[in-house]
Amino acid sequence: MDPTSLERLAALKRQLPQQLPLPDHGPAQRQPMGRHWLETTRDPDQLFGELINASTDGHVPAHLLKRLRSLEQQRSEGMGGQANQNVSSEQAQYSLFAALLGEDEEQ
Repeated sequence: MDPTSLERLAALKRQLPQQLPLPDHGPAQRQPMGRHWLETTRDPDQLFGELINASTDGHVPAHLLKRLRSLEQQRSEGMGGQANQNVSSEQAQYSLFAALLGEDEEQ
C-alpha cells in the first residue's frame, strides 16, 4: 500500500464509532415490588389469622401455607424451651383451620 492509502485508512479508522463499554453485570437483586403484605409479614400468628379472614372459600394458596409453616418453625427454633408450651395452642389453631377448610369443601 502506498503512503496516501495508509493515511486515508487511518483517517477512516478515526472516524468510525468507538466500541461502547460493556454494561456492568453485577449481581442483580430482585426488588419485591408489588408483593402483598401477606407475603411479606413476619408474624405467624397475624399471618394465620389473616389467611383465614382473606379466604372466602376456605382455600389458601400452597405457597402461603408453606410460608406460615416456615415462620412458625423459625419462631419455635428461636424460642427454645418455650416452644413446647405453645404446641397445644398451635395444634388447636391448625385443627380449627382444617375444620374450616373441611366445612367449605362439603358445601
